Formats: sequence, C-alpha cells, structure tokens
Amino acid sequence: MTIAVHLSESNFRNFLIFNIIKRLKLYKSPVIFASIMSVSAFISFAMHHVEGAVMLGSVLLLVGLGVPVVYFVNFFASLKKQVKLQDLDPPRLVYTIQFSEASDFIEISNDTEQVRYQWKDVYHAYYEKDAIYLFITKDKAFLLPLSLLENCEDAWVIIWGKLGRDRCTRKQ
Repeated sequence: MTIAVHLSESNFRNFLIFNIIKRLKLYKSPVIFASIMSVSAFISFAMHHVEGAVMLGSVLLLVGLGVPVVYFVNFFASLKKQVKLQDLDPPRLVYTIQFSEASDFIEISNDTEQVRYQWKDVYHAYYEKDAIYLFITKDKAFLLPLSLLENCEDAWVIIWGKLGRDRCTRKQ
C-alpha cells in the first residue's frame, strides 16, 4: 500500500488538537487549577460574614477562571501560528508512506530523504474520525488522512495486524 500524503491545514490542526488535548491530556492542569481555586472561592463566599471573605473569594474566582482562559487562548493562538508555519494552504505533498502485510518495514520518503522503520519499533497507532496517526516514537508521528486512503479499513487491518491490540487505539 502506497499513500502519497497531501496534508491540509485542517488535517494538521486536527492532529495538533488530538495530540495535545486527547493523547497528552495537557488540559488537566488548568482544569484542576480552576477547580481548586473555584472551590476555595465558594468556601470564602460561604463565610461572607467574616471581614474580607467576599473580596478573597472574588480574587480566587477571578484568578481561578482567568488563568485557564488565558492558557487556552494562548494554546489556540499558538496552534493557529503552527498551522500557518507549515504552509499547507493549498494542501501539499509532505511525504509518501509504503507498507504492506508481507513487509516488516514502513518506508517513508519525502523530497530529501527516505527512511525505513520496523513495525516492531512503532510506538502506537490511533484511528480517529479523519485520520490514522502513526506514532513512530512517542513524539514523532505520521498522519494518514482518511480522505487519501482508498480503503481505510484495509490500511487499519494491516496496521492492527502489525502492532496488535496494545499499540492500537480506535475511536469508537
């Protein structure tokens, strides 16, 4: 199976959101921070009869909700900047991937290089709504947009067969 991967801005944006929010779960810290600060604020509001409690509650609530809002605004601004830096409008050929059931290798090539990876060394594969994300290492992934695959299921069957249940995740 040979796949010439033409990435678009939306493919890349969806991948970044998947990787940062769903796979790495980097949203947890700001949400936990907001929860702790909000609970503290509500405790302060409940003690409204104590001098300064309402003011403290207001500050805690403002900081508790403000910091995560700033975090997510910066995240999406950075995401937009990263997508623009890739120059994917219009979509362009980024790399070509070759693999088959009979081979123990994945071959990936672009304009300047060609590399081979053994299936046994592949970190993980994710089948999402619009692409298959093939992580060669924990931090290096290749995107296979489903719109470019003639038969998505055939590609996934090969990947699943090579990686097995422990290294494959399919969105239900």
